[in-house]
Amino acid sequence: MENYLEPIVALRRVSFLKGLPDFVLEAVAASGSVKRLQKGEVLFGEHERCLGLIVVLTGAVRVYSLDRRGREMTLDLQEPGESVLELPLFDGGNYPASAEAANESVTVFIVQRPAFQYLMTDYPDIGVKALRSTAIRMRRLLKMLEAQALHTVQARLAGYLLRVAAGRAVFHLDETNEAIGGRIGTVREVVSRSLRNLKEQGAIELSGRCISVRDEALLSRIAEI
Repeated sequence: MENYLEPIVALRRVSFLKGLPDFVLEAVAASGSVKRLQKGEVLFGEHERCLGLIVVLTGAVRVYSLDRRGREMTLDLQEPGESVLELPLFDGGNYPASAEAANESVTVFIVQRPAFQYLMTDYPDIGVKALRSTAIRMRRLLKMLEAQALHTVQARLAGYLLRVAAGRAVFHLDETNEAIGGRIGTVREVVSRSLRNLKEQGAIELSGRCISVRDEALLSRIAEI
């Protein structure tokens, strides 16, 4: 399978497991199993009980939440070597969001929560590293929530385009407008309208899914960077 990571290799990349001795990671690898999903298949739903440690081996897992009107907001996209929404793994609560396969073929490695609890008892360094990792994720989430609260949709879209461009003058939008809307906290129609507005202001040019940055300084000002 293309870009497939063996569980032991993926575990070495997980933020709160990297740096642990090989014998610890081997114990974790021996405690789990592999699960395959197809695009759109739900890995777990919001408010469901925690499955355990979930690490992506191939493809990507999208973590998202729904508002009262049924609109989706993408919270994170976990790729090979990353763990998926591990907070309930440590606090014992249910999942605060849902997760699904973002690609045609996704493979994850799962260590059931009871087995992982035993591993944490045997190897306390896992918990110490997990605390630091959780704090880092919390800071990132707070920044995202701050951006949602303080910046307009157009500003968030401009910031998104700058991140995707990564300094390039011309780039392709791989994500659909619906997916982009999920990332910046709005809906597809508003993304389409905001793209047109950015074009009319002279910040970008549009040609299908191809974006040309006409005025990076203007785009940065709109993004309030």
